[in-house]
Amino acid sequence: MPTLKPKVFVKTVEPLVVLDNQLLAGKNVLITGAARNIGRSIAIEMAKQGANIFFTDIVEEECLNLEKELNTYPVKVKSFVSDISKPEDIDYLYSILDENKIIIDILVNNVGIQFETIGINNLNLGEWQKTFQTNIFGPMYLTKLIAKMMVSNSIQGAIIFLTSIHQEILVRWPSYSSSKAALGMIIKELAVEFSPYGIRVNGIAPGWVAEDEKGNPLDHEYTLLHKCSIAPCYIGRAAVYLASDYFSQFTTGSIIKIDGGLSLYNYRVFQHPPK
Repeated sequence: MPTLKPKVFVKTVEPLVVLDNQLLAGKNVLITGAARNIGRSIAIEMAKQGANIFFTDIVEEECLNLEKELNTYPVKVKSFVSDISKPEDIDYLYSILDENKIIIDILVNNVGIQFETIGINNLNLGEWQKTFQTNIFGPMYLTKLIAKMMVSNSIQGAIIFLTSIHQEILVRWPSYSSSKAALGMIIKELAVEFSPYGIRVNGIAPGWVAEDEKGNPLDHEYTLLHKCSIAPCYIGRAAVYLASDYFSQFTTGSIIKIDGGLSLYNYRVFQHPPK
């Protein structure tokens, strides 16, 4: 008898009410690099749960588009055109928050870049410096300032870093994977450092997140579960989980993989074998 291959359908999960949509009611959230894709979905999912959304991006038009979208929810919304890889932009962002007495309860370090350069013979120091400045140094400096704000105001807040499954498995883009590996350890270090203040520090490691122009996931044979890419809304919902006191009061130093099983084996090495 031939082996039957199961056909998997991805059902859409959109509950009408999730705990009255108040998991993050009244919380002030700062999200970096939020105008598109994962960052945008995090902003939307948190707004659905009652959070006030403050976010950054480097493209003003896209900031305004997301502001308009978020204003359909009964929450406060404000965007900032800011490049998190630049310390002076971070200082200015913090000064605006401070002047307007905006106290951040939840920080989401979402911003990140990648250069798909393979091999040390193609080593480009400029790419490495830009990658680490954007993925590590900028988010760390912002975290330092926001954590100080939380402690000064007795806020038992949440800090979330967007890392990647490639913090653990090879991708053949060494500048990118090593920056994400560094984030994995930073999450643990900060979780210990901030634990006396009741501040939780966690991470999300997505797999392949992609969608077409209509918002539909793309076919992806390497993703074991459902054989398609991950819609960014599922990353947003994971962020809500980690930000919520209701769910994550005792969760810190953890990294949640949302990858459909992609990290269970290393397909990238087979795609890009050493020569």
